[in-house]
Amino acid sequence: MAQRPLYEIGNTESSIHNTDVELNVFVSDTHFCINLLTANFEGSPGLLKEYLLHVEHSDPEYIPPLPENPDGNEFVDPLEEFYEWATKPFLSLFREIPPLDRQRLYTLQDCLFPKQVSYTLQLAGDELVPVQVPNDAAVEYARVGVLLPPARRLDSSTFPVYRPRDIHIRLSDNAMALPQAGRVYLQGQDVCFFKKLLPGDISMTSRELSTYAKIHAAELKEDVHTSRLLGLVEDEVTSRIAGFLLSYIDCANKTLLCAGWDPNQALLREKWVQQITHSIHELHAHQIVWGDAKPDNVLIDELDNAYLVDFGGGYTNGWVDKELVNTVEGDLQGLERIAKYLSEAPV
Repeated sequence: MAQRPLYEIGNTESSIHNTDVELNVFVSDTHFCINLLTANFEGSPGLLKEYLLHVEHSDPEYIPPLPENPDGNEFVDPLEEFYEWATKPFLSLFREIPPLDRQRLYTLQDCLFPKQVSYTLQLAGDELVPVQVPNDAAVEYARVGVLLPPARRLDSSTFPVYRPRDIHIRLSDNAMALPQAGRVYLQGQDVCFFKKLLPGDISMTSRELSTYAKIHAAELKEDVHTSRLLGLVEDEVTSRIAGFLLSYIDCANKTLLCAGWDPNQALLREKWVQQITHSIHELHAHQIVWGDAKPDNVLIDELDNAYLVDFGGGYTNGWVDKELVNTVEGDLQGLERIAKYLSEAPV
């Protein structure tokens, strides 16, 4: 069995203009920002080839080939392979960092603003070595949350606003680093899901916030299975919205994309189609559009109920046509294709 990494993977930043990549790795209470520059690999044709192959395979649209023996090979995420390859030179550094204090009560303040260090990889002969580079404090701080223009902000009475230090987290037994999103606690008790917002997502954040306000005002019944916004987390220093506090859906990260294709779930597919159809029609009756309709945006909870999530809009190729983005027609097209996807799943 492969040894578990000493780190947790964060966001991966890349550009269509070059093959430079930024990897974000979290070890205990420390955030490693690792900037990989193509020029740094050019002195070693072999390492350059390996690097460019990993960059190609980490593209979200890359489809890995099926293993020759599917029953005997466990799927390995190409992005995880990229991180494993790039972090090998860092392992001794990672081991020097003290582990998380299991007796400490951590908050979102600790998670959102960890100690940050910046590195790159450079050649030393035929080997790669980590080289620390200075942090840009202003840039690092701006990584957290979205600063909405005044015209796009909601009245503060619509949803309660919390500070990151008011939100508690509990460490899982196997946590290697502080979480960046997921299950959190208000006043140590009420359970919510914290959805972290990324800088630059102004349009999507504004749309999602507006949609959740409409859902709140509509007072939809409980049989309309959607995530609900319970509050906002705002950084008091920058006034950025760090994230949303959403109703917690106990789903163990199970989405319709995987559950719907499971032969053991054949009897539930009709139920899920009925639930999704009902929820979408109820939303439309209140002039609310789901947006990015696809199986990945449907969570299956522990009671096998299907919940619509992610109201930031957009579209995913193959589920909603681009010209129908963020419309009732787009939702209905996505619903039709979800139903078709489930009808074609193995039994």
